[in-house]
Amino acid sequence: MKVKNRFDPDIAITEEELKFYREENRAWQGVPSIARTRGGRLFVSFFSGGIYEPDPRNCALFIYSDDNGESWSDPFLVIKSQPDKCLRRGDPSLWIAPNGALWIFWNVAPYRPGLSLPTYEQKIDMENDSEYHAMESQDLTYAAICEDPDADELVFGEPRMLFSGIKINKPYVTDSGRWLFPAMLPSERAYYEFFYSDDQGKTLHAVRRYGRAPGRAYDEPNFYRMPDGAIGVIVRTTPPMYKRMVSTDDGLTWSEPEDFLEAASQRPCTATLRDGNILLIPSIHKKSRNGLRLMRSFDGIDFSEVMVIDDRERVSYPEVIEDEEGTLYIVYDRERNNKIRKSRVTGYSEAAKEILFARIPRAALEAGEVTPDTVRARVITKARINALDNIFTKEN
Repeated sequence: MKVKNRFDPDIAITEEELKFYREENRAWQGVPSIARTRGGRLFVSFFSGGIYEPDPRNCALFIYSDDNGESWSDPFLVIKSQPDKCLRRGDPSLWIAPNGALWIFWNVAPYRPGLSLPTYEQKIDMENDSEYHAMESQDLTYAAICEDPDADELVFGEPRMLFSGIKINKPYVTDSGRWLFPAMLPSERAYYEFFYSDDQGKTLHAVRRYGRAPGRAYDEPNFYRMPDGAIGVIVRTTPPMYKRMVSTDDGLTWSEPEDFLEAASQRPCTATLRDGNILLIPSIHKKSRNGLRLMRSFDGIDFSEVMVIDDRERVSYPEVIEDEEGTLYIVYDRERNNKIRKSRVTGYSEAAKEILFARIPRAALEAGEVTPDTVRARVITKARINALDNIFTKEN
């Protein structure tokens, strides 16, 4: 599969360009997203580039599977950063709109000239990290649309900036057809901000909810439908706790943030199924990113565990979608960065740096147990560079 048009000079689509972004040239990777087309093609996005996140050399990568997740391509599309223009790109995500079009999203973070690239050891020690994270203070969310994502050649429309803020989770379509877009703002802002569209994304309008929950860091809001038609949104806070707000007027106003679930601090992952049940995928451990479990609720308030997806340490950032037959498709990352299991003696990190995939049939979900056709913890891509001194530690 190829991308037919080069819709941005800083997007890699040629075979020669894409070679640089294969597994053997990646030092870390994480924060995956997944989408499934009407024809059954699976897309997964994640980001990498440089030595960690955030890094002026970050990039957004996109892979696909045409055999229901049994095998996966190398990157067919890479959205690159521009250190020469002080623009960092990353945090991609995917969404299939109601009309079947594929939306790809990514964030652009301008940063001040002269920001020094830290050495590998500095990033491990988290030195200069506050300066480094300053790159995220003015993030912009961009999107491009492919109307026929099942085609052999994908044609994307012109990218456009949607709003100021980071979008990690998927848009949500309300019962009335309104589209809601989640946004994550810098922690010093006194309000949450979401965006809605009543014309299928052509124009967006901001809604603010003043009174953000204390202990906020990265909100990473995630919408879901309550059984009574109200809209719930879960936001991340620290110390480890998910807070929830509810809207009964199609996303225009929101209730006070209230405690929802004690859970390790990471992106909330929820989904409303076709049968009305609500899924939640938190960590097994309540305070650290260890293990992932699938939970289900009939009322959107009380959740019970269905099964364990992965019982290992340092697994995080799941995202889940459902197909027409009720099969669940889940992606997440494990030991995403080189700060994990590092050795200054050998100069190597033993971090897994994997993007993983799970496929859970409806029968397994209903039975609450693994069936023969259930897939869990399948590695679909792995960053292969482990040396502390590698091509990504150089300024280039």
